Amino acid sequence: MSVDKLLNHTARDQMTTPKPRMDRDSLLPKLKDLSHWATVDLTLLDEEDADRVARRIQAVRAYIEGQPVGILSEQAGLPRQEVYRLVKRCTKPHPDGRIWGFRALVMGCHTAPYVRTATTDGSRPSQQGGAAGALTMLFDRHPTIREAVDALFLKKVEQDLVHESRMPVKVIHKHFIQKCKEAGLTARHYPFNMNHRGRRALSSYLKRLFKSNLKRAMKARHGDDAARALSSSGAGPDSIVTRPYERVEFDGHRIDAFCTIDLPNPYGGIQQLVLDRLWLLAIIDVKTRAILGYTLVLNPEYNAEDVLRCIKHALTPWKPLALTIPGLRYTEGSGLPSGVFSECAWALWDELWFDNAKANLADAVRSNLSRVVGCAINAGPVKTPQRRPFIERLFQTLEENGFHRLPSTTGSGPDDSRRDAPEAAALRWNISYQHLVELTDVLIARYNAEPHTGLGNRSPLEMLEYFIVNEGCEFRAVPEQKRQDLALLHIRVVRCIRGDVTQGKCPYVEFEGVRYYNDVLRHSPDLVGENLSLLVDPDDLRCVTAYLEDGREFGVLAAHGFWGRTPHSLTVRKAINKLRARKLIFYTDTEDPILVYMDYLNRQAQTSKRARGQSAKLQTVLHSVPPPQHTSLIVDVTESNPPVSSRTVYTPAMRKTRLN
Repeated sequence: MSVDKLLNHTARDQMTTPKPRMDRDSLLPKLKDLSHWATVDLTLLDEEDADRVARRIQAVRAYIEGQPVGILSEQAGLPRQEVYRLVKRCTKPHPDGRIWGFRALVMGCHTAPYVRTATTDGSRPSQQGGAAGALTMLFDRHPTIREAVDALFLKKVEQDLVHESRMPVKVIHKHFIQKCKEAGLTARHYPFNMNHRGRRALSSYLKRLFKSNLKRAMKARHGDDAARALSSSGAGPDSIVTRPYERVEFDGHRIDAFCTIDLPNPYGGIQQLVLDRLWLLAIIDVKTRAILGYTLVLNPEYNAEDVLRCIKHALTPWKPLALTIPGLRYTEGSGLPSGVFSECAWALWDELWFDNAKANLADAVRSNLSRVVGCAINAGPVKTPQRRPFIERLFQTLEENGFHRLPSTTGSGPDDSRRDAPEAAALRWNISYQHLVELTDVLIARYNAEPHTGLGNRSPLEMLEYFIVNEGCEFRAVPEQKRQDLALLHIRVVRCIRGDVTQGKCPYVEFEGVRYYNDVLRHSPDLVGENLSLLVDPDDLRCVTAYLEDGREFGVLAAHGFWGRTPHSLTVRKAINKLRARKLIFYTDTEDPILVYMDYLNRQAQTSKRARGQSAKLQTVLHSVPPPQHTSLIVDVTESNPPVSSRTVYTPAMRKTRLN
């Protein structure tokens, strides 16, 4: 059978198919409940259309309520068959999942797509118009053409087919024409007998296809990020947050500014070099918008240890820094909650939201959060910052109010007019790493004390104070016996005791290439071959705490030689061992390996920003870590001039008196 005969035969069948009659008794009970029907606002229509729609609604409502058709049709001024037709339109399913309801009675409203019955032969070559529904008819007759068009537009996976990143409509139209030729269509058939060969109809079809396959089409046409944003938008929070510390958000942001560091020059003297952009990690309370804690990261990417440091900073009481920048100061009433309110010192939260970054998902982060904080963890989908709007907005606010105002800012992008040779500006104006540390602390402290439109123009600290005083909020806290040594970053390893007294080798344990022992272990040769469980602080490997297999504490073991004197982290130890194995550095027992490593970094820092960051981090550790606590003489070291907070720490009794 030819194509023309097939189309004519189908059209005659559609015209002669009898339509089912409307029967009131056949309606489902739920369809008769008019309170659930979609309504029409007649005030939005002109007077004539509003009157016609009102009469239609009156007739349909009377029919559903059981009134005789003859009476209701006379009252509404509508023929019987028209009443049946209108009721049938109203009970059709709508794309939104409900029935059309009274919406179907609006003039010009189409409840079903147009179905073409006439053929499009070649009576008028290159004609325009008169081909409504012809493309749909073509797709119905040749499903393979529709499948090919859909696959190109939606990037459906097919064997031996590699899709363009975003195929234009004109290219899809070329493939469409090729498929029509392969199907046997000639110049007498649609779309070849049309002036634009069906391109406009195809464009309209693709727009409808986009709407009907929104998520998949968004991914194919606009990328994964747009599809994820579409999926997460409008979803809202999983639950309503009603009190502080119920839910907090964590994320990392790379600061849009450069800073410098002073490093020894291999040829003598001190040289100022530019560091890579720092990472700012922060934790914010969802209910009050208060920043609970933060940390700055010098590495190109932050890791699990950096995440745990941020969590530790949020738990421990905050103290203002001793500022060295002239004119920079903490505003009155500013600070972090743990340093402003006694109730927030060592306070624990119930739920932590963060993204699916590998550092956040590390086993060390999850296990320590569960063991120390005791909170639920909600990682959420990958690359969906929309689920954490408060922390994302925080970073934007800090940039606009602080970092973007620095001469060394990189701006919000390469085209930002504020970006003006930022690395050279950092060197010219001596914007050092220590300056950025002080500026960050002041900015965050000020943020907590500034009015927030989302809080009714109250500051996060004022909002937190309201819940503490007026609502009597109490928070879970770290037990006092665990506060002195908050083992949030600690890791536990098991090592076998080695040694041979007959050869003069005293008992010891080895961790990361270094021997550990104390006087008790050195005089316990009977323990050789037994296991010790070591509690290791990754920030300070000068000593470890050892436990016997039955859980009894054995004591503190010190690292051998310079390893037990100079502060260094697990990362530094691994880096030194790696460089020594590659024969890039060399040291003897009479040389300090940490200082040898520092010299190596200083040489590499002349050309590597990564080495500059590592050197700056190591310098910070050398100047900030206190002496090891395993020595026989413990010296109580206190600050000679401790900084004074600009805000009084109010106890509950003092606050009650002040408010009264």
